[in-house]
Amino acid sequence: MMRIRLRLLVTSFNKAVMDYALARLEVSQANPGAPSPPVMNRLGPNLRLDGGFAVAWPAALAQVGAAADYVTAGNAGAWRIQRDLSWSRLERAVRLAAQFAENIEWIGVDPRAASPGDETL
Repeated sequence: MMRIRLRLLVTSFNKAVMDYALARLEVSQANPGAPSPPVMNRLGPNLRLDGGFAVAWPAALAQVGAAADYVTAGNAGAWRIQRDLSWSRLERAVRLAAQFAENIEWIGVDPRAASPGDETL
């Protein structure tokens, strides 16, 4: 059961990251004088819990944190950003990715917690 929940959360996380990638390009294009939003990578769809996923997760979590920090700094006026539809999409994608990351963290990514036969997502 946890394997299914984790798979659904990773799929949703990946969709939020795809939305973020598009919004990131739009914000960068609309604001050439401002620093570009940080990169956020998707997680692979077939990572194994005993290897790839547990290794890739800390980097993904750090990227979500960097993106959230960027949005916070942009909203605080650290640099001039156009507050348009692309910025709203970027904020929304970061918020969703952070929520899915929090839920993935809640479930846990410890490979020892997997049941026998739950080696893959």
